[in-house]
Amino acid sequence: MAIKPTNEQEAARDAFTTGRDLALVAGAGTGKTSTLVLMGAAAGRRRGVYISFNREIADHAKTVFGPNVECRTAHSFAYRAVGRRYADRIQRSAHLPPAETARRLGIARNLVINGRTIKINHQARLVMGMVRRFCYTTAEAVMARHLEPVNGLTFDEQDYLATVLHPYAKKAWEDIQSPHGNLRFEHDHYLKMWALTRPTLPGEFVLLDEAQDTNPVLEEIFLNQPAQRVCVGDPSQQIYEWRFAKDVMSGFPALQLRLTKSFRFGPAVAEQANRWLKHAGADLRLAGFEARSSRLDELPEADAVLVRSNNDALAEIIGYQQLGVPVELCGGGNALRRIAQAAQQLKEGKGTSHAELFLFKTWDEVQEYVEHDRTAADLRTLVNLVDTYGPEAIIQAVDRLAPKGKGKVMVSTVHKAKGREWARVRIGPGFHPPVADHNDVPQPIRLDEARLAYVAVTRASDILDTEGLSWLDEHEKQLAALADDSGKLNTRLIALPLTKQLAYPGAPVSRFMTRHLPGVQAVRDDYLRRVADAPKAVQPLDARSPNWPSLGHVVDYRLRLSLGSSLGGAVPYGVLLVQDENNPLRGTAPRGVARKSLAAAGQELLTRLAAYRRAPDDTDDDELTRLCYVAAQYERIFREGSIEATSLLAGLRHEVTLDGLLARVPAYAVDDAAAQMRLAQPVFERFWRLPPDKIKCAPVPEGSADLGGADGDFVLDGLLLDCKSTLYPRRIGREEIYQLAGYTLLDYADAFGITAVGFYLSRQGALIDWPLKDFLTMLGADKPVSEFRQLLKAELWRVGRECPGLPLRVNQ
Repeated sequence: MAIKPTNEQEAARDAFTTGRDLALVAGAGTGKTSTLVLMGAAAGRRRGVYISFNREIADHAKTVFGPNVECRTAHSFAYRAVGRRYADRIQRSAHLPPAETARRLGIARNLVINGRTIKINHQARLVMGMVRRFCYTTAEAVMARHLEPVNGLTFDEQDYLATVLHPYAKKAWEDIQSPHGNLRFEHDHYLKMWALTRPTLPGEFVLLDEAQDTNPVLEEIFLNQPAQRVCVGDPSQQIYEWRFAKDVMSGFPALQLRLTKSFRFGPAVAEQANRWLKHAGADLRLAGFEARSSRLDELPEADAVLVRSNNDALAEIIGYQQLGVPVELCGGGNALRRIAQAAQQLKEGKGTSHAELFLFKTWDEVQEYVEHDRTAADLRTLVNLVDTYGPEAIIQAVDRLAPKGKGKVMVSTVHKAKGREWARVRIGPGFHPPVADHNDVPQPIRLDEARLAYVAVTRASDILDTEGLSWLDEHEKQLAALADDSGKLNTRLIALPLTKQLAYPGAPVSRFMTRHLPGVQAVRDDYLRRVADAPKAVQPLDARSPNWPSLGHVVDYRLRLSLGSSLGGAVPYGVLLVQDENNPLRGTAPRGVARKSLAAAGQELLTRLAAYRRAPDDTDDDELTRLCYVAAQYERIFREGSIEATSLLAGLRHEVTLDGLLARVPAYAVDDAAAQMRLAQPVFERFWRLPPDKIKCAPVPEGSADLGGADGDFVLDGLLLDCKSTLYPRRIGREEIYQLAGYTLLDYADAFGITAVGFYLSRQGALIDWPLKDFLTMLGADKPVSEFRQLLKAELWRVGRECPGLPLRVNQ
């Protein structure tokens, strides 16, 4: 018997019939597939396509959709258009050995980097991996940063390796595209080749399923369709971002609809899901199915135990095996067996070909690497696994796993459990509350961790045991104290700068914006519509790990200097912090003579930048960019109070000069700045003609003294402009929009004469701006801007007076 559609499902169907683009946010178990089927049936004589990335889902869709909807995977469409021309190559090259791949690429010798040998076979594997990762992205060319992380090498060493292998990767992609090529040809290759043709799908409407975990290649195809577009999914179930999956929905300018009635579980589980949805930053809230008597309870016996990592999974598996309970591991134990066998080989000093360990000769080297390298977090989990149980015990536990379908209990990581459900679920170990910051302020739960917990609790239909997440109650109490105006911890939030306050919903500025200017989604929708046609981002092609924050500062500085201004106050303050040897900098800060010379180099930097402003023609563009790049390192010291591992200044142990630092600036930074400055020409031409009194760079509004600081990028003839050097302009959202509002309202007396606000997207050369009145109206303003400025001032002064120990203007 057919189930009557809910009001939300009917509303989605009716909205579809209007022909509008739709983004349907469907919570866990809310019937998204049946809703899409309703849409297909309501299409009448119109023909459409349904796309999934998974063949099993597409095959099921064929059985439930009507004949007017063609159900296929993205690969199926790509094979029909492009892939079938390479069918023989797919078969012929399926088992091409790495040594033969290396020979065909022309890789003829081992590569030695700081004493570590990368054999030709591994070089070939890494090159083909670069091509594979490129195929997952929207990039139009293979880049050095498509090299996967290589354990055992530092950042600089991995950059060097990427530079060496990049030409081979370009050669490999050329070979793959040739009908007569002789390298291995994979299914993702023809999908990428098809995407590069900017294909048009054969339908008057396109239905995209699981849009929160869409491959970026498929995302671009979907967004470029001239047909009616409908994407459906649950952004809060996006847990595969580390595998290049992207959330299409949040950046899609369409009518947003929701499905909130879950048929999988009852109200008790829905309540737990909603707690995690809140921490994941989602507005969606689920309603449980009243006919299901779901409950929270301890589970001595569970159908499934969901854990954070393989390490946690093995602990559960061994525990069940010791009790004589047949236990399965979701996805099988081959990955665990391979890491254990690799560890055995390394313990015996034989080396290993394991993809994550091939650079190490012994297990001691692996242990030392994960102990001292902060970038080895993922590998550290594997090492802990081996060191805790030993290779033999891991292999024995894998050998004793119950065959598929024969276990009494299923143990699974949450990633493997996505898309599945069980009657009785226990949340196992591995989930931990965030650590408080250096001021002992409790931190918000990371969004990706909150999404993972949300997926975990929504796998249960009848009984949920939240044992592994039992810390949530106490953590929510601590966070609630932050949102309490009279709470002690809130005193620290008023002292945060504007940008950081916006990351805390309980911070004074965040609360003010949410209460008085709630229409951020309307601004974002308008922004997304206008940015949809922005050109592709310019970006470094031959650098594996570009220093993105520094590159962003560089273009900002170059634009300020081009307008006749200084870099702003942050760089000199950073130099002063280095000079103050009584101020211990965190991170990899130099000491002794190295720090003294770094302070001297900072002073020389300021002198040379001042000289440039007096006589610009005496410094060429390349040298200016290098000066700006070094300046960015000092600004980061001011902003973060530390020297990060990726900084140009990290790890200095000997005396250094400014010229020495300039020589260390990567070539890609110089090229990148030049490309962005060329894009700026059409937009900034009118700003360059402005008289000096119309140009304000790094403006600091009066209200900056009432919190932990606020400095914008530009006010140009009344236009408050925030420069964004982002590759992904669709990701600009709530915090960035409220930044514009914050800078505007903190200018209490309208000293800057702001009449418009906007974003300059420096990597796209695009300006998105609004008249100030229109911007505030979209945000929901119900009074003049002057009144909002005084309201914000009064709010900050009220909170500031409650915090007499903080360095705020009201306390002076």
